Amino acid sequence: MKRGSAATLLITLLLILCSLDVAAEVALDLAEEKHRSLWSIHPAAGEASFDSFERVPGNPIFTGSAPYEWPVNGFLLKDPVSGSLNVYVGLYARGYFGHPTKCLLLQSQNITGPWQNKGIVLEGDAKLFDGDGKKGGHTPDVTVWYDQGKYHMLYDWARNDLNDMGLAYASAAKPEGPFVRAPEPIIAQSKQKTYFGVFGCTYGGTLLKRKDDWLIVSATSVAPGNKGGTWAMVAMNSKAPEGPYSEPVVVLFPQSKVFFPAPLEFFPAFSHDGFAYVPATILANRNIQILFRVRLEDALKPEAWEVFQYGSLWHAEAVPHEAWGIWGQTFTGFVDNDGTFNVMFPSKNGADVGTINLARRSWNKPYKNGFVISASEGHSLSLYQRKLSTFKVEAQMRSNGPKSLIWNHHAALGTDRVWHAGGVPHAITLAGHTIFSLNPGGWSIRQIASDGAAKELAKGDSAKSRGLTADDVAIQQSADTLSIRVNGQPVWSGPVAPQAGCIGVFAQKGSVTYVDKFVVSPEGEPCSTFLLATDGITGAGFGDKGWTKETHGNYKFGFGYYSTQEQQTAKWNYVGKGFALWSPSSPHGGVCEIWLDGKKLGEVNQHTDAPQASARRFTKEDVPFGFHAVTIVRKSGAIICDSLETLP
Repeated sequence: MKRGSAATLLITLLLILCSLDVAAEVALDLAEEKHRSLWSIHPAAGEASFDSFERVPGNPIFTGSAPYEWPVNGFLLKDPVSGSLNVYVGLYARGYFGHPTKCLLLQSQNITGPWQNKGIVLEGDAKLFDGDGKKGGHTPDVTVWYDQGKYHMLYDWARNDLNDMGLAYASAAKPEGPFVRAPEPIIAQSKQKTYFGVFGCTYGGTLLKRKDDWLIVSATSVAPGNKGGTWAMVAMNSKAPEGPYSEPVVVLFPQSKVFFPAPLEFFPAFSHDGFAYVPATILANRNIQILFRVRLEDALKPEAWEVFQYGSLWHAEAVPHEAWGIWGQTFTGFVDNDGTFNVMFPSKNGADVGTINLARRSWNKPYKNGFVISASEGHSLSLYQRKLSTFKVEAQMRSNGPKSLIWNHHAALGTDRVWHAGGVPHAITLAGHTIFSLNPGGWSIRQIASDGAAKELAKGDSAKSRGLTADDVAIQQSADTLSIRVNGQPVWSGPVAPQAGCIGVFAQKGSVTYVDKFVVSPEGEPCSTFLLATDGITGAGFGDKGWTKETHGNYKFGFGYYSTQEQQTAKWNYVGKGFALWSPSSPHGGVCEIWLDGKKLGEVNQHTDAPQASARRFTKEDVPFGFHAVTIVRKSGAIICDSLETLP
């Protein structure tokens, strides 16, 4: 072969390969788990979860009943002696403390049952520290560790008037007891110091055995009386399981300048292969979980803790007994010898009654193809983090609610509050897009303006949702026409001008949407995501103390906060790369420090002689992809909290 012919052939082959690469990039099936990082995750707005948990047949294994309608916490122990499985269930009245709480035991030889109700294994005692001399107090939540012939129990306690509470120890010769309670508590709120001026109520602890001592990792909340609002985690150790324990060390907390997507609540933890693992539920919409871990021997060092998994960790199922997602704290479990991760998780049904349930997955294979968006307490959405104007999307979906695709979404993400559990997406987050919804009664197309005003483009009944049976929805936006097909049949086509924005999946409150296929072409352009001011206040972990809310056009999204309080902070947590801090400036604005992941980057001057509209005040692009926290700290004048842009 001549050299010229060989060169021509080589060039031709390269062109073919390049064209194949381009073709492969043109259409992506975003329901494949390898693309999970392309989907947005936000504490209140939700996520596309690719987790591989499968429910164990027979759920729920326990359902509450009066006067204990809320069994919404528990602990799963595999007895190393008998091999039995033991679920310790915290029995609460609706609203938590209407009756003295107790702990019940369910026991089985197999995770698939049958489960035996072994009765109450722990309850208050009028003569002990939880009692008032007439009746016992609260003793709901426990963890148990077996060591050298004894079952060591760490449990929550509280007086009936909730004026004192904490952690205490008991032990038994069998997992079902009887458990003998130590005469004095391990820790009591009345004797505990306050951390960051916020935390001073320690509860929800897990007892873990280390090489030469015992470890407790425990939630701590706003004192006095576990008022909630924000949560942190402490760790303490002792030579003996009953104590005395060291002074608690705060190891995970929102006031840190590192990633911690508040508000979240822990309980219980577990250990595996030399590590302590601490799952936590984000208490906005209650479906996103985060899993922290640390080497057991380093657990008292705050800097040793890391985010092991965040996003694609949990999803609710479209079944009556999981109507509220995970409700209570989080899942609890153990890794079996065959590598199966077995967990117990609490939820509530539609009648507001607690349920106890079981699930499992391979420890080493946490993800699968196909994702789920759960919307337990409010609407949820997850966005493909690319900007498109003209596109084609083909999705296969199942849902117990409307099957909804959104596009040209150009709104910021944010929570509707700055304090406490129960947050849902801010109204701004739910605006600024077009949405197609397929319902059992028909379909509709609506445009939602940035101010939330809705305009119906079209509706009809030529196609109807088949519920949990899959429907194929195809949407194509060309330069001048929008076309929609359902299950291969045309539904609607009309003149609609394209608008740039993100494509995503929307789940209506109370529904679960399964997405088995989500093919998009073209890939689109990487785009920024904005986080609202509410996220900055929530992330700092102090609530709105010292902040004044303002509503005017100089803020990027029409509202924000300012404060002259000493050392006032705002903190945004995000997953991504670089960022830009936005804020207006004004005569009362001052200077604030800016920190990234615990390192000071510089200062931002928010002062001008005349008010100026929001603009980028600080930008940093060379940030590796990962878990990040941007914190601003008041130095002088007023600190202004507006919004954070996470860069493509």
